[in-house]
Amino acid sequence: MLKTLGAHIKEYKKPSIMTPIFMLGEVLMEMIIPLMMASIIDNGVEAGNMLHIYVMGGLMLLAGCFSLTFGIMGGKYGAMASAGFAKNLRKAMFDNIQTFSF
Repeated sequence: MLKTLGAHIKEYKKPSIMTPIFMLGEVLMEMIIPLMMASIIDNGVEAGNMLHIYVMGGLMLLAGCFSLTFGIMGGKYGAMASAGFAKNLRKAMFDNIQTFSF
């Protein structure tokens, strides 16, 4: 079944591969942010180190921007892959139906 459906991906292989890669990037960035927050609390607030708080806060903003970018790109490539797959599947079904006798 998957082999039959996979044959209809054709020219949409790149978006089909890029979607999970961008999703992984987004998840990794989302998982790094709480670790940075813990570092701010442990090494910045308790020690009174304002420089550490500013640096980690900036890195958290950067991680958030990367997460946003990865999420947008994952959505874009996911939409391209799913719409292309549906187009190819509809065409294959139409071609198959045209072979039926009247």
